[in-house]
Amino acid sequence: MNYNLQCVQSYAKFTEIDSDKDVADANSAVPIHGGHNSHKSRADGVKRSTSTGDFSLELEATQAFDIDAFLDQLGPRYKDWSGRSPIPVDADLLPGVVPGYKPPFRLLPYKIKSTLRDKEMTALRRLARQTAPHFALGRNREHQGLAAAMVKLWEKSAIAKIAIKRGVPNTCNDRMAEEIKKLTGGVLVSRNKEYIIFYRGNDFITPKVRQVLVEKQEQSIIQQDEEELARLKASASITSIPNELKGPLVAGTLAETTEAKSRWGDSLNDKQREEDMKRLALMKHTSLLNNLKRKLILAKTKVAKAERALAKVQEFLSPAELPTDLETVTDEERFLFRRIGLKMRAFLMLGRREVFDGTVQNMHLHWKHRELVKIIVRGKSFAQVKHIAISLEAESEGVLISLDKTTKGYAIIFYRGKNYRRPQIMKPRNLLTRRQALARSIELQRREALKHHISSLQNKIWKLNTQLVQMKAAKEKEDSKLLQTVEDDLSSDDDDVEDEGEEAYLQTYSSDEEEDADDDSNEYL
Repeated sequence: MNYNLQCVQSYAKFTEIDSDKDVADANSAVPIHGGHNSHKSRADGVKRSTSTGDFSLELEATQAFDIDAFLDQLGPRYKDWSGRSPIPVDADLLPGVVPGYKPPFRLLPYKIKSTLRDKEMTALRRLARQTAPHFALGRNREHQGLAAAMVKLWEKSAIAKIAIKRGVPNTCNDRMAEEIKKLTGGVLVSRNKEYIIFYRGNDFITPKVRQVLVEKQEQSIIQQDEEELARLKASASITSIPNELKGPLVAGTLAETTEAKSRWGDSLNDKQREEDMKRLALMKHTSLLNNLKRKLILAKTKVAKAERALAKVQEFLSPAELPTDLETVTDEERFLFRRIGLKMRAFLMLGRREVFDGTVQNMHLHWKHRELVKIIVRGKSFAQVKHIAISLEAESEGVLISLDKTTKGYAIIFYRGKNYRRPQIMKPRNLLTRRQALARSIELQRREALKHHISSLQNKIWKLNTQLVQMKAAKEKEDSKLLQTVEDDLSSDDDDVEDEGEEAYLQTYSSDEEEDADDDSNEYL
């Protein structure tokens, strides 16, 4: 800055002007709702973000007030404060016990939640970060005077920020926050070794509104007491009619029975009642049978939909044919490679996606450091594992050494070959991507589950038909266990829920773009 250049001197003057403006702004700033005017845009942003939701913080800008004068009304200042202005109130000098102190009266408005969401808590923490502390606290107990001052502060500001004094021994911010929360009923926004921040809560009420509500509540209690006394007087004034003046009783007499028979007819005998029970049982069987048939039609429709979705996924798959010029391996080499492969600790786990482009990529990454690769397959039959092994041999152009059943599952061992060269594109373009393979697995699982569901429905329908025919012909009794099983199945309305079509489902998995994590060489299948 001491260089006698025009550009340096102009820059020095510019920085001095900016610093003077900043000092003037800082001196003229007045906190609004616990903040400063310099952060009005931040408070407006909080207001805009909260106006769209159910957040009733009431952080909108109101008329500015003199924070220094207001803090003077709350109590004496902390003289050893070394932070920014305004100087906070010394909470240790406030009375520890206030005679007749009670927590403030609170009432939650209609359709307002008492808890705050994560976004609302974040907005409050950001607002409190720019706010100067209102109180300085050093003791852990006896905070009734501080609680009374915080309630007065909440009439002007939404938050109360308490700074913990430095150098005071045995301070515990956890104990302080717990004691203040019991006395005020506020919401703890944040707490650390330096600051404790409390929000007044969505159920906080100003003293004027609080007084009106308390008066209304007292009036309602008095009115209820008066109504109860009037009700007791009215019930005492009613004279009871003696039994001699009452008319003869009619209920349960012969006159009532004859009148009921003449109006509604004779009562049912045992034979008629038995016939009605059989007719109701047949109607129940018929309704259950119709419901099962309806569920069978719905399940068949879902199977057709799953078949169409699976066909759309299979369109992206064009498997390679098994090469004719496979590299030959002698029996001695095959025996040696099999022993080495079974003892290998490194292996690839084939999951529910089965064979896709990532499987072949991981095989080539294994062949970069070793000649063999061991693939473990679980939860499959021997025929399915054999089909997977032939597919991997055709796609990776390796040599299938052995297929063994181990304690971990089926182990497939491949040899890369003597003339192996790693291809430039390790992911084959003719196979499914990771998302498409997952979609194929889900559709296959859905189809198998629906087929099992259809077979169980057909079995139940056959049993109900057989029992219905027997009941009509031989008048047999109904099978209560079968009916209970069918009713339990029908009570779960799983098929009534409308599922998404295959178009909406495959839209997530049909994209060819893969995540960056798919290119990670250490990723397991």
